[in-house]
Amino acid sequence: MFEFSANGRTELGGNHTDHQGGCVLGSAVEQSIRAKAKPNGTDFIRIESEGFGEIEMEIGDTEPRAEEAGTPAALVRGIMNCFIESGNIFGGFEAKITSEIPAGSGLSSSAAFEVLVGKTISGLFFENSVPLLRIAQFGQIAENDYFGKPCGLMDQLVCALGGTVFADFSDPEMPRYRKIDYDFAKSGHSVAVIDCGACHAGLTEDYVSIVKEMGLVAWNMGHTVLSEAEEAEFYAQLPILRQRCGERAVMRAVHYFDETRRAEEEAKALERNDFAEFLRLYRESAESSETKLLNIISENEPEQRLKKAIDAARAVLGGKGAARVHGGGFGGTAQAVVPNGMEEEFVCEMEKQGFGVIFVL
Repeated sequence: MFEFSANGRTELGGNHTDHQGGCVLGSAVEQSIRAKAKPNGTDFIRIESEGFGEIEMEIGDTEPRAEEAGTPAALVRGIMNCFIESGNIFGGFEAKITSEIPAGSGLSSSAAFEVLVGKTISGLFFENSVPLLRIAQFGQIAENDYFGKPCGLMDQLVCALGGTVFADFSDPEMPRYRKIDYDFAKSGHSVAVIDCGACHAGLTEDYVSIVKEMGLVAWNMGHTVLSEAEEAEFYAQLPILRQRCGERAVMRAVHYFDETRRAEEEAKALERNDFAEFLRLYRESAESSETKLLNIISENEPEQRLKKAIDAARAVLGGKGAARVHGGGFGGTAQAVVPNGMEEEFVCEMEKQGFGVIFVL
């Protein structure tokens, strides 16, 4: 029996930039998903996943199935197809999976699951030789083409690499990335994720609208994604882009250019151990995400819960630390940077208002 693991991830900068080829800053969290697995000498994959039942499929049966969309089975089938299409022929195996990552928590439980399946196949049949970047890309393909969510690569890459990672996705086939050697335990702060009580999993349409609208701006500039455009070019065309794409799409593009630049500045701040500057940039990111990215999505009850959670966190923090939308947003989770010594008070006050708190860094 062999053991494999993958950690969830939290986003620290570069909110909604990866799908446009932008820059991101993310970190693996303490919570992980684990598998105990062994080859079974058959042509079948059998996975028993805690909380999601059993998955069984024949190796080579790689056609996407509409009824599997949005399920772990779709992810397994998509990853299996990626291995086979890349010439990596493998055998059947049994796996039992347990997870510390709450589903719908914004900690990328789906990406961690994808990476775990990829690591398991690589470990059982290829002596762990499949590059982690490749495993991350397999996960993204599975999520895009089989699961049905048009995500970027940030979640999978951070889950695969572990630690804190800065990545530039302007070349989607070969993104540039580097590990950031920074110990958050020495920052005097902890990073927490706040459960807003409204799972973001059902709000895929809102997520897709950001991808589409940023893409619409890029297309009207003659590009496929915004990373292909120069920022000066965007601002030079701003009046006509407003007419063609609408104010919301333009504001989301403004957020993209500001945020992809800010992610690199955040990474550099951590590299020189300047946490105060990182926190300043983090607060800027929070403001941009709320006023430009999610700027008119406020009528749905999940978004109202999200706003209430962020306001409550800021009230408890009293000007210290920071709080912001986490990851994709849309009601699932908020994120807070909490000064050491305030953890107990923060959890107590947030729970009084109906919000759960998980410390992740």
